[in-house]
Amino acid sequence: MVRKGTTKDKERISEMVRIFCKRTLWGLPGPQSWKILLWRILTDSLSVGYNFSKRGIEVDSSCKLCKSDLFVMETMEHLFRDCPVSRRLWASSECGIRTSMDSFMRIDHWIIGWISFLKKLEDAEMRLIRFLAMLWCLWSIRNRVLFHDMDFHPIGFFNLWAQIVGTVDQVSIRAQKDTTTEDSNINSSQQESVLWIRDSNPCCLVGEIRQCDVVRVMVDAGWRGKDTAGVGWVTLSPTGEQLMTAEVRITAESPLQAEGLGVRMVIRWAHDHGFRHLMISSDCLGLVCQLAGLHRPHHQIEAVLADIQSFFPFFHCLAISYIPRVLNNVAHSLACKAMTP
Repeated sequence: MVRKGTTKDKERISEMVRIFCKRTLWGLPGPQSWKILLWRILTDSLSVGYNFSKRGIEVDSSCKLCKSDLFVMETMEHLFRDCPVSRRLWASSECGIRTSMDSFMRIDHWIIGWISFLKKLEDAEMRLIRFLAMLWCLWSIRNRVLFHDMDFHPIGFFNLWAQIVGTVDQVSIRAQKDTTTEDSNINSSQQESVLWIRDSNPCCLVGEIRQCDVVRVMVDAGWRGKDTAGVGWVTLSPTGEQLMTAEVRITAESPLQAEGLGVRMVIRWAHDHGFRHLMISSDCLGLVCQLAGLHRPHHQIEAVLADIQSFFPFFHCLAISYIPRVLNNVAHSLACKAMTP
């Protein structure tokens, strides 16, 4: 882009940013999605209000976090550093960064300066994870307020931040494996799950994600008692086209067990239909964390988890990720319908 870009593009991306992106950015700790967000910030290509406004696109370009009575343009400097909400979050976080004196700096210089400083300190990797997680959470919370009409609260922000930092700290985030056919044959019976971070949420991952041919399934379970439970799911093709929906009445000892039975049902269905690249989304965070080994299995679903894990060797890629309930309404409605006599 820098080589073939216009003069305006080249002026927009400073030499310091180009060197940082080439030598440092992609080697930072944390999920790849963090680094892509950081790259978009540094190259001024993030979809904030100011960037829409300067291109003549008519959208609400005001800040989505502070919601001041006076119009405040949503620039990257404002969103990630100068907004009163962002300032209080930075100061209250474990990073302890006071941003009030840095408003004269461009956001790219400010971020690169802090990363360069943190890399020189003791326990640099953990400090960098905390810093990058703050940027990711600010962007994530902003999008939830804008697109899902969710109310912002500092407690919710720090719960998300602590969950992400704790997950990255407790597990090793694994890059995609380059496996040969021989390796896959040797280890086909020993497929193990790891904990991944996907869209800032935990994800149990087996194998290697291939976005081109993965089949997505949104699943949910409802529970009103031992004899009143139901599972619903909707299946999407790799292009996002709805393939099918299903609803099944089941019996379960608890809501957690019902969610586990729902995921097991989807995995069995996918296996029987020959799908080998599968991505399951569930709004049961406890189930995802137990499958990935972050939490100890609950006694009510130990057998269900073991049954699910027995299917792992049959998939080239299997991802079971957490999504908020607000994003899983279709499957939730099907689960409720399944419980109706």
